[in-house]
Amino acid sequence: MELQDTIFGAIRQVMPADARMDIHPSLSTFYVSVAWPLNDEPERPNKMSKTISIHVSHEAAQDFANASEPRRSQVHNRVERYLRTRLAAFDPKNDTPRHAPPPVERWDITTQTLFD
Repeated sequence: MELQDTIFGAIRQVMPADARMDIHPSLSTFYVSVAWPLNDEPERPNKMSKTISIHVSHEAAQDFANASEPRRSQVHNRVERYLRTRLAAFDPKNDTPRHAPPPVERWDITTQTLFD
């Protein structure tokens, strides 16, 4: 399984069911942006949560590509655990005006996240 599929699968399992997820590839790695409807203001039914921008470091992508299959097979569970921990401390609410995009919070996935 490729790293992008592994990360995206873990994100899908952890985030709310109605979350919108977009993968943004770059030359050597990628990031995923995630947001979901808050449903906390009746007059703004489409108000979105803060956006979480999950960045995979270039080093992590390379280390995953060079890892043995037994080490690769553990990555999904490690990423899922990392995301659950971060999500538990995350406050998705925001006071952004209607015309402005929600704030973005960056979460980094490094080699340490994947393997240590």
